Amino acid sequence: MTLLAASAVFKTIGSVLAAILILLFMITVHEFGHYIAGKIFKFKINEFAIGMGPKIFSRKSEKTGEVFSVRALPLGGFCAFEGEDDDIKSEDSFNAKAPYKRIIVLMAGATVNFICGVLILMLSVGVYGQIMVNCYDVRPDAVYQEYSLQNDDVILKIDGKNVYMASDILTRLNGKHEGDIVKVTVKNNGQKAVREVKLRNSVDAKNLTDSYAAFTALGVATIEKVTAVTDENPLKITAGDYILRIADSEVYDECTRVFGKTDLAGYVREMKDGESLRLWLLPENGTADEKYLSEPIVKYALDSSDDDTVMKMLGIKESDSYLKYRSENVKFGFFGSIGRGIGYSFSISGTIFRTLGELLTGKLGLSAMGGPITTITATTTVIKTGGFHYFLEIAGFIGVNLAVFNLLPIPALDGSRIVFCIIEWIRKKPLNRKVEAVIHGVGLILLLGFCVLVDILQLFDHGGKDHGPGYL
Repeated sequence: MTLLAASAVFKTIGSVLAAILILLFMITVHEFGHYIAGKIFKFKINEFAIGMGPKIFSRKSEKTGEVFSVRALPLGGFCAFEGEDDDIKSEDSFNAKAPYKRIIVLMAGATVNFICGVLILMLSVGVYGQIMVNCYDVRPDAVYQEYSLQNDDVILKIDGKNVYMASDILTRLNGKHEGDIVKVTVKNNGQKAVREVKLRNSVDAKNLTDSYAAFTALGVATIEKVTAVTDENPLKITAGDYILRIADSEVYDECTRVFGKTDLAGYVREMKDGESLRLWLLPENGTADEKYLSEPIVKYALDSSDDDTVMKMLGIKESDSYLKYRSENVKFGFFGSIGRGIGYSFSISGTIFRTLGELLTGKLGLSAMGGPITTITATTTVIKTGGFHYFLEIAGFIGVNLAVFNLLPIPALDGSRIVFCIIEWIRKKPLNRKVEAVIHGVGLILLLGFCVLVDILQLFDHGGKDHGPGYL
């Protein structure tokens, strides 16, 4: 193994361990919230565990009888209260306490998670800046010249509403029509400006992942990527290549840019039969200086003028269009960082609720979700890409995510237990404890099965149209 390969392996291992550490930390913080609230209200606590599975370390307090343990599987944890799932009548058992006290204890875990997530996001924004969308390449168009974003505009607000994530751009523009004018607050080379932008197409997104139209409406440039070639392949293109420009000039910068297959097909249709065509291409993982010229191809008479037919004549069987924007860290000062951290947290919460709503209504498929393995995999990738900044960013995101998810009224989660406490508070007597325990037990099994299912579905999900290469 070469030194470079060994370094990559150790970096991957380190990122995986960091991802597991984030998840374990947030779960431990969650259970600590239950523990602290339980101590305040004098609940008897039998055990506080970090991790799940067999114990690898255990210590019992002689004063309180509480057991503190560390377990083998670093993907969970728990705070076990006396009589949590039965009718033990001792004064300090869980179900003997007043419903409002139990509700506070149950909410404490999510509350501490959320607070922790907010603080981490504040720290991340304060130290590194917030990760914002930089529209570094805006498609030139004379029709929209006076009402357009400029290259290197970083989007801060749309119509006066803050943008925290790429999905917020979709939220702000969804339902608007071609020709509508929106006010976009941007930062460009350190200077703030408010631009009036005329939308170049309507935005009617099916779900939160359908952001393509929102970005193209703002004029964000696109790039066409070849995904499959025909058997003839006269241009000698490799699947995965990006189509940069048409080689209609000796100077690369003067060559006609290709933003999508419609541009390329339209250019070919304007050619005379017998004229030749060459393209500037870029390998999938190449850098700007690795672009190359295709083989020449001579146009012949076309039986059909649709774009797909023209593309196949060029040897391009399938292609896809990708957005060209990049991420940029933007700093907001001390108080601005506090405000952005709080706003970012609520934006994440709203996105989670919208995602769940779209899952329930069928607008999103299950492959849009992920279980613990997907979370660790995605977190590992993010940390490898962005280092400690992204470590903080994803830690804050997971903290807010756990807070929201645990308060959902799903059996086995805190939200469901809160619902049972509210019912008991209203009825002045509890539902059958054994029935409640069965509901939570079955819910836990189904929840674990669901996590496994969505992790498996992620293996077959190859993503959609999003960022293009950030160096063209």
